[in-house]
Amino acid sequence: MFANDSPLSLFDLDYWNYNAGVIMNFGDSYDDYTYMENRMDINFFKGNFTGWLQYEYSDPPELGFSIMDLRKYRMEYSSGPWSLKYGDMYEVWGRGLILVQLDDQGIDFDNSTRGLLVRYDLENIRVSQMSGRTKNAQLGNDLRRPEFEFTHDMDATNIEFDIYPFNVGLSFLQSNEKHQLKTYGPMDTVNVNHRLHGGYISWFGSFSDVFVEYVDKQSKLRKLETNFFGEENELLEPLKKGSGTYINTNFYLGSWSLFFEYKRYNFDKLNPVDTDYVINNYGNRIDYQVMPILFREQNHSFLGRAAHQTNANDERGIQFELIGGLPGGFQFVSQYSHLSRNDTWQSLSPIVWERKRIKGLLPSASTESLPYNENYNELNGYLLEDKLYFKIAYGQNKEIPKITRFFDGSNFSIMENWVYTDSIWFGDDWYYLDSQLVSIDTSIYNVETKLYQRASSFTIPLEINYFFDNGYSIGLGFAYQERRKRNITRGNSSGFYNYIDSTWVLYEPDDPGYYLEEATTLYPNSMPVQINRMITLSIGRASRWAMTLNCDWTDVQEIITNDPHYNPLEALVYGDMKYFSGDRDISDPPAFAQNKWISLEISYNLSSTQRISLLYGSVQGGLVCSNGICRVLQPFNDGLKLSYSAIF
Repeated sequence: MFANDSPLSLFDLDYWNYNAGVIMNFGDSYDDYTYMENRMDINFFKGNFTGWLQYEYSDPPELGFSIMDLRKYRMEYSSGPWSLKYGDMYEVWGRGLILVQLDDQGIDFDNSTRGLLVRYDLENIRVSQMSGRTKNAQLGNDLRRPEFEFTHDMDATNIEFDIYPFNVGLSFLQSNEKHQLKTYGPMDTVNVNHRLHGGYISWFGSFSDVFVEYVDKQSKLRKLETNFFGEENELLEPLKKGSGTYINTNFYLGSWSLFFEYKRYNFDKLNPVDTDYVINNYGNRIDYQVMPILFREQNHSFLGRAAHQTNANDERGIQFELIGGLPGGFQFVSQYSHLSRNDTWQSLSPIVWERKRIKGLLPSASTESLPYNENYNELNGYLLEDKLYFKIAYGQNKEIPKITRFFDGSNFSIMENWVYTDSIWFGDDWYYLDSQLVSIDTSIYNVETKLYQRASSFTIPLEINYFFDNGYSIGLGFAYQERRKRNITRGNSSGFYNYIDSTWVLYEPDDPGYYLEEATTLYPNSMPVQINRMITLSIGRASRWAMTLNCDWTDVQEIITNDPHYNPLEALVYGDMKYFSGDRDISDPPAFAQNKWISLEISYNLSSTQRISLLYGSVQGGLVCSNGICRVLQPFNDGLKLSYSAIF
């Protein structure tokens, strides 16, 4: 029984405080993509007791499995230094090298734990103990419905205490994972035990602060063995070991600040080819580890589509960000990051790779370490007595996202001197008598055979907004982007490998000096560069309504999609009078409408707690990254999206 609560008052709604929120999303397009999402959250509290329920009716959702049930719930009770939670929990310890839990509906990621958490919280010490189960789904070939599911039964403890001017934390997490494999037959699973030990420390000063976190991780394969008496015993077979380090620091000087990050994640060693089959690699980083990525999470879609897909198992890097105020009230932002693997990789054969550890702590620029570089600069501020807001930016990146083969070394060539005879027994031909080998000539020659991808882009987004005295505003945005993605072939070998002689086959066996270098674009129709442009026009009234017209087009589609319908919004934007006179076949879009996506979104605040938005048209889709987790979202062609949210 809770303190100060009678048995009757607990069940009397007049004694409870509560609020509720509703989110409803509906979408329907001409490419047979229809979804419906409905979620209702209820929060209720009384005295020391609070609760949360989330019911979802989604059949199907925009991403994920269909659900028509109570999706989430949590009950909490606190008294003095003690608190108790039961249900679905989202905890954050340190910077996520051991545990960060979040629910991101936009990319269909949820790593919450359903179980029990007990916390003891005094002024200078906090102790948390959590146990429960986590189920997390992952997309496969279908980019809308998950194909794989991983289950974790976990126990975790976190102790955090303050010793002025330091804050120190110690963490432990153990998980028994049921990992689903990608197989050609029925889906198989393996059972893995993970143990993570870590700690973090932070210091806050007048002009700077520092945070450091380290985690050690060990994984073991769980197997059942039957002894002589028919009894089953669990065996733990060592599988993988790894560690992770993260450091950040801030320096403050007036209106300027300098932010620095360093990471070194070393949980698994996957060669550049194995990364294509990451589902079948287990015992490495787990879903609880949502760690800092050390590159900028962009809010513009063009910059997001060109983002790096982080390798949380094997990556080191640095990031700097300088932010400061300039005369006139302007703000300047400059960011730089450099990432790479922890090792360089060389392919001794198409299936055998040799790695060499990168010396020191910093990332490498060598091609065989799969490096990534990013730079972003932005200037923003207000003009005309703070009525005109502007933002101009420039972002660029370069990356080696994939290596197919990478060998630079030497081969041995063996030439046997054959015997010639005109004997009637052997005929007038060359032949070899293994008892009469005249001589063997051995020579060494250099071999280089490389095939890898190189990607780069630069983006210039511009934004202008003017605010009128009567509450109205008008905005104009423009973005220009160039992206290049090529296969680079270099060397004197075509990449064919002779497994009998264990040698790379030369282009010209008699001329090892013959060398070939070429770059082949990966875009359709041999287009060397992809040019993207976007124009956004918006108008609205503060706190009431807003209307945004978005035009997104490219000269070449990276992924060919079918846009089967020519809608009136597109015809209006293009000024196509034939559409309105009935001379257009709406099922056969004209050439000038190809590779273009146009949408109009209208949002209206029905009240301070209710909002409705309507989107009509097409959205290109593409890569979306959030919290270091990336998903490729499918296009939405010639459709309608309706969203309603309310808080009661």
